Amino acid sequence: MTRRTKTIHSIAACSAMCALVTASGTAVAQSSLTVFGVMDAAVRRTNTDGVGHVLSMASGSYTSSRYGFRGREDLGNGLNASFWLESFLSTDTGLASPDGFQRRATLSLSHAEWGELRMGRDFTPTHANWSRFDPFNYVGIGSVQLFSLSATGTTPVTAAFGSNSNSIQRSSNGVQYLLPRNSWGVEGGFTKAFGESKVSASDQHDSIGGRLGINLGPVFVSAASYTTHDDKTISNFKDRALAASWDAGVVKLSAGIRRFDYRDARQNNYLLAAIVPWGAHEAKLSLNRTKMGGSVGTTSVNGDGADQLALGYVYHLSKRTVAYATAATIRDKGNTRFVVPGAPVGTAGAKSQGFEFGMNHEF
Repeated sequence: MTRRTKTIHSIAACSAMCALVTASGTAVAQSSLTVFGVMDAAVRRTNTDGVGHVLSMASGSYTSSRYGFRGREDLGNGLNASFWLESFLSTDTGLASPDGFQRRATLSLSHAEWGELRMGRDFTPTHANWSRFDPFNYVGIGSVQLFSLSATGTTPVTAAFGSNSNSIQRSSNGVQYLLPRNSWGVEGGFTKAFGESKVSASDQHDSIGGRLGINLGPVFVSAASYTTHDDKTISNFKDRALAASWDAGVVKLSAGIRRFDYRDARQNNYLLAAIVPWGAHEAKLSLNRTKMGGSVGTTSVNGDGADQLALGYVYHLSKRTVAYATAATIRDKGNTRFVVPGAPVGTAGAKSQGFEFGMNHEF
């Protein structure tokens, strides 16, 4: 089956679901079902020293372009059943994901006092912890994900997973328990993903971890840990994150550290960020640094790393529509080859930069 055929089948399935919802007026009246999504498009120009520039259109630079369905049924006595199906969407090409609801596919049973039991594919605890402190929403040329998900060069991530899917952002076959909202400001949860065949290429990771956070007025502190073992990770791959933010009204400041450990290799990712809102406007700044140590096999990664600077501006046209612009640069150190999204990969230690402007609309 070709990729285009899979895409057509995916869209056809979504259309059938919408038709079913329309026909089931009685069922919908007793519960709730929402069709939602985001359309995001940006014009982007990137450049890598010694290689050249690329002019392109990107989808999902303010928040990821996506569509989905979510529903909720009141079972009485404070108990609720719900589901969430969410898939990728490319605004620049008009193609939907041919692989189903890869962003999220969960079924939940929740109670205001007992918490939530959630099953299926969802974010990992460390991603849920780390991404909420990124002023660039973990996407676009200024996001913190570059030093986490990049499969270019020699890093603990590539050593553990190669070019296969990893468990840094999402995990499949998972069971989660999420704490209920409470008056003490404590939040978090526990996650166990069943590896089943433990095949990394099939996105089946045997993982376990959790997250715990606390809201103290304008201060929020959160920590998370996630450990993975599958056919590629001969030893455990450890992912840990600690971050905090302070919202002073006129400015919101964030700082954090995320560490990857795999066998003899380690990688520390550092974040400093600020968001300054005024009226319909918003200015954003983030400083990201990654430093590596140890070795991947016989290759030393001591001294490898990179620095990233990103500046952004957002204008809120309405509650659901924004216009935005972002500029970012990455300077590699040692043998790393990180680049801003959309830029061509250069030689080790090169510098890349980019600029993008676009619009984002939620529906």
